[in-house]
Amino acid sequence: MTGGSRRCIVVSTLAEASFYADHGYDDILYAYPLPFDKVERCAQLSERLSLFHVLLDNSLALQQLKKRPLSHGKIWHVWMKLDCDNGRAGVPHSEPAALKLAQEISETAGVELTGIYAHCGNTYGCKGEEQIKAVAQQTTAITLQFMEKLKAIGIQGPKSSIGSTPSCSHPVPEMAMLSEVHPGNYVFYDVQQSLIGSCKLEDVAVRVLTRVIGHYPHRNQLLVDCGWTALSLDGGGRLPTGYAIIEGHPELK
Repeated sequence: MTGGSRRCIVVSTLAEASFYADHGYDDILYAYPLPFDKVERCAQLSERLSLFHVLLDNSLALQQLKKRPLSHGKIWHVWMKLDCDNGRAGVPHSEPAALKLAQEISETAGVELTGIYAHCGNTYGCKGEEQIKAVAQQTTAITLQFMEKLKAIGIQGPKSSIGSTPSCSHPVPEMAMLSEVHPGNYVFYDVQQSLIGSCKLEDVAVRVLTRVIGHYPHRNQLLVDCGWTALSLDGGGRLPTGYAIIEGHPELK
């Protein structure tokens, strides 16, 4: 996924960022709306690495960066989160506030508007390839239209990106016009992705290894040393087998 380099990875926690930084990765995007209490840790990573990027979707977060200028001639590399009708984090693409925030970031000393980041998380409500492609196409179109709006007000440099595992599993031709595509857990997949239609069950490349720590014949149950959060979104109880598929034992629930 990184072309043999130790660059251009995306993380969702600072624990992940620190782990990869400690193991030689030197270009990391913290793709999570910037928590104010983590600005100092982000600053330390920014000063330590060649490139450490943060993500924000409001002016208050930008003000926190202004209060913590970086040393050693470094600047903050900022991605602005754009909500392309996903309804989660991000500035709504159709609101004047989106262009206003982008302009504010680009005009702030010590800060660079590195890119526009859109997550098409609404692909997780899809069933099958055609629905996934429709969402990916819509998100791509909205993102590219927003990039044109930026150019119209004189903002030329930012990259454009979208991402989600389903959309990267069934890309549409228009995605080639983006600067970057962020593929989520595409390299591993999970059972949830097979239910959506991102992949087939045999494509899932990751397993959770746990132990049986209790046996209750009167209830016909086994107890395993593994909470449902360890099973990712497979643990939502929505599978035909409940919380997971047991390798080699499809009859178990």
